Amino acid sequence: MPPWTGGRIALIVALLGLLGLALGAGWFGAQVTFEITPQGSAGAGLVLIAASLLVGGLLLVIGGLGYYVLAPGFMGREIAARGVGSHGLVIAATLLIVLLANGPALAYAAFAGPRGICSVPGFMTAALSVDLALLGVTYFRFIRPGILTMTDLGLSRSATVRHVGLGLLVGVSVLTVSAAIQATMQALGVRQTQLLDLQCIRDFSPLGFLGVVLAGGVLAPIAEEIYFRGYLFRSYFQARGPLVAYGATSVLFALLHLNLTALLPILALSLIFCFAYQKTGSIVPSVIGHALNNTAAFCILYFTNAQV
Repeated sequence: MPPWTGGRIALIVALLGLLGLALGAGWFGAQVTFEITPQGSAGAGLVLIAASLLVGGLLLVIGGLGYYVLAPGFMGREIAARGVGSHGLVIAATLLIVLLANGPALAYAAFAGPRGICSVPGFMTAALSVDLALLGVTYFRFIRPGILTMTDLGLSRSATVRHVGLGLLVGVSVLTVSAAIQATMQALGVRQTQLLDLQCIRDFSPLGFLGVVLAGGVLAPIAEEIYFRGYLFRSYFQARGPLVAYGATSVLFALLHLNLTALLPILALSLIFCFAYQKTGSIVPSVIGHALNNTAAFCILYFTNAQV
């Protein structure tokens, strides 16, 4: 059930938006598939209608999901706490993050061309939009109303040094496990392609590469761990137990990386990060381990000729 009276309406608006997106995308897809070239004013009108459905549908989806997910964060802690561990809120919040995260990158690609995204400004736009979407949704929906606190995230001074040390061990563990899984997959003829689209960072200047590491190797792990372990894993663990918490968190974490061949190693990494959070009660070890994993991958790509 929606956590407040406006939730049902917001979901209906989002569903109408999805319908508009489907109709608009279906029209343009049919044009490409069947090589349809609209002729005359009638054809131009259909194109305009399809484009309007796409844009209007997207705005309705973002608006509906945005209200459904974020509005309770401004209605007091009691309302904000409702449905925190539900599948509905998790899916809606994650979809909202995906839409908000991809909007700036798509806009930049439309402006600079498809290859423009693989430049320092393009990479920073794509990476920072993901980071800001994760942090923004988590803050306004869960941290601001007090559903998720600094104590829940384990960000206390007394334990920080110890947790940093544990994070280094987590980092070594994920690097070892990831390397073992990838070696096994390559032996079975499955080529890892997770970094294939990022090979262009080899052409970046040292300053540009530093920006890549900052956005993808430091800020991204912080944002992802706050959302996936701090909110998603924690809320699922409290509401539905460890099996759902580990499974659902890791599956969503892997799916959002949009790479089928990397699904297994990312699942394994997520399970390790979840375990680290459960045992320590802090996101610091998983943030450190996550940052080491990402930074190592970027450094291998940038400083070596290793094939990815």
